[in-house]
Amino acid sequence: MEQPSYGLLFFAIFLPLAVLLMQTGPPLITAPAPSLAPPSPSQSGPSDRPAAPFSRLNPAAPNPSAPNPEVAHTGSPTSLTPAVLASPASAPSGPTPLAPRTFHDPKWKLSFAYPGDWIFALKDGEISTFHLDARSAPHNSTLRAVTAFPENPFPASTFSGGYVYFSVTPHSSAAACSAQATYPAGAAKPAEDQIAGIPFAHGHDQQRQICTTERDDTYTTFHNGACYRFDLAINNFCGGEVSGVKDITPRELDQVRARLESILSTVQFDPK
Repeated sequence: MEQPSYGLLFFAIFLPLAVLLMQTGPPLITAPAPSLAPPSPSQSGPSDRPAAPFSRLNPAAPNPSAPNPEVAHTGSPTSLTPAVLASPASAPSGPTPLAPRTFHDPKWKLSFAYPGDWIFALKDGEISTFHLDARSAPHNSTLRAVTAFPENPFPASTFSGGYVYFSVTPHSSAAACSAQATYPAGAAKPAEDQIAGIPFAHGHDQQRQICTTERDDTYTTFHNGACYRFDLAINNFCGGEVSGVKDITPRELDQVRARLESILSTVQFDPK
């Protein structure tokens, strides 16, 4: 009888046994295919993704398909938060007005406020010439401060400058101080106005050539042994027919004067 082959015996015995073991063994573990869909909003628990940026208007994570709440905020300007104010999309088109500034004279115990964008100087000759505008001021009067328009509000007119001067004449008298507001000689008696609760003599001066080139409203009061003086000077240039501009109108002059007077309304004397 022919002997069976050992190779045939191996396949006849061990191969079925190997198949049986593979079928009855533990299942193989395979990693699931990565999902490209975003996680469901209902999912809870920690995530290994970076946290969404925090919004001051909406603490929840922003929806990428929705407009940015900091940019698309449509509330009234008074309800805007700092985040909205800092957003370029919501920023105003014009420059933000500067906060008012305050001048304080520690020697003569007086202060006043002026717009933050106005020109300011403590010395004469830096932005104007005091004694050319304030013709009735004595030679021993000292300029303490001056502020002026930063630019021409009426560029098509003959307006060339508006100034508020504060000066002091030491060792004066009540009569001499009042006389500073009565100029030129023979002019009408000055009126009396109240500034910071103190009576001031209010006079007027105008310099004329072909046209009115300078107007000066003078306010003086005798206080602490000295003459306190404010000048609201408005300067113009002549020759509008040649240069192509028009003479400043009375309405425009009133607007300039109102802005100068608004500074005068902030004057305060230091408490004693």
